[in-house]
Amino acid sequence: MEFSKIMDNVRFIAKVIEKEDLKKVDPHKVAKKAYELYWKANCEYGVVNSFKALGVFNFDYGQVMAISKQLPHKWNTICGAITGAFYLFALTLPEELLEKSVKELIKFHNETRLPIFEGNKKFNIPKVAVGSILCRDSIINWCKAAGIHPRSFERSERCARITGDLAYKTAKILNKYADALVGA
Repeated sequence: MEFSKIMDNVRFIAKVIEKEDLKKVDPHKVAKKAYELYWKANCEYGVVNSFKALGVFNFDYGQVMAISKQLPHKWNTICGAITGAFYLFALTLPEELLEKSVKELIKFHNETRLPIFEGNKKFNIPKVAVGSILCRDSIINWCKAAGIHPRSFERSERCARITGDLAYKTAKILNKYADALVGA
């Protein structure tokens, strides 16, 4: 999906969503909660509801599902942990910070050797920079580099850990702006 379409969606969400105040949150707690919640539903659910579960925002995955039906462009090919973060950016950040935040998260996902978050420590999950935010490409690139079958438990564990990583990075990005915006 082209970046312009991603931003069309993020701007659309920012227009239709009821804004919430930006609050600082412990990125480690958010990561742990997102990892746990991944196993209940999926990566987008994990990222969005980790902030809700910790009392940071009232916004939840049910609202994501309702808004996603109205998006100008379907982004079901993008990793849900990333789209979950996009909803949280739109929920809290002013227009002038949206694109910068989206680019920062995409760069982190594509260029960082992930996962960093340690979930179930009984599994040694290789760290790979996957180079794509598209879910299928991300999984295939990781599986090829790691030598792990796409339908394995290790692949699911990798996705759960990346859900934690992206929730962590989302919290870091939001925390960076919290003091400036709250004081404005």
